[in-house]
Amino acid sequence: MMRALGFLSIMIFVALSACENYDMDMADQVSFKVQESPRLQAPVGSVTVHQERVDYADVDGVTLENLFPKNEQTLATGKKLYGIYCLPCHAADGTTSGMPVADKMDPRPADLLSEAVTSLTEGEIFHRIVEGFGIMPAYKRDLSDEEAWYVTEHVMKLQKRD
Repeated sequence: MMRALGFLSIMIFVALSACENYDMDMADQVSFKVQESPRLQAPVGSVTVHQERVDYADVDGVTLENLFPKNEQTLATGKKLYGIYCLPCHAADGTTSGMPVADKMDPRPADLLSEAVTSLTEGEIFHRIVEGFGIMPAYKRDLSDEEAWYVTEHVMKLQKRD
């Protein structure tokens, strides 16, 4: 019995002496969860991979101007993007008539040829595409600023304001 107790004591001593250099610095460090600040800043002079987005939430749409060139290619791109993002609610001609999605909505999506929409400036239309308005969702995560201006150009063409 004494022999077993002596062996157990030696084993405990060996196990504890192996922990002599155990350091709690790793266990007591400040840690952060994924995507939690502080984040590392990009080095000075680095080029971003993703386009920096402007937050238009507090911008008055009247002050916005399209800085992208307007030509046949941009109009074609705007028409294509309109077909993807706008067509289900606003129809090909912008009137919302006969659209299965628009018919189920209350209130209905805006008729893009109505006086309420045709009285908007180009910047206000862009702002509504990017930030959303009423029941219309914001497309700032789906469209780049350039693409949103192309869609704006197409809407202006539908309204015969090009």
